[in-house]
Amino acid sequence: MSSLDHELRMALKTGRFHLGSKSALKELLKGRAKLIILSSNCPEHYRRQIEEYAKLAGVPILRHRKDSIDLGTLCGKPFPVSAIVINEPGDSKILSLVKGGDA
Repeated sequence: MSSLDHELRMALKTGRFHLGSKSALKELLKGRAKLIILSSNCPEHYRRQIEEYAKLAGVPILRHRKDSIDLGTLCGKPFPVSAIVINEPGDSKILSLVKGGDA
């Protein structure tokens, strides 16, 4: 497991987050998102909207190599997850990984 996956699991355990592309758009509009993680097969229309709003809000976006089914499994969910919004990273260092360029 990569360090990104490890930090993502830590953020999901100890921090605050939302799952799904619709939730990602809502959190970006409310100004509460700190990081957006998109699956490799996120629907194109949602991906474009999320990227546009994130750029305006100055929120970093990470395109994960895993598809939505694998991302859902990583989150411990029995369904596909195309987007993850990190509101509070908790004990995770995921924000420094993304800002540091290691992701």
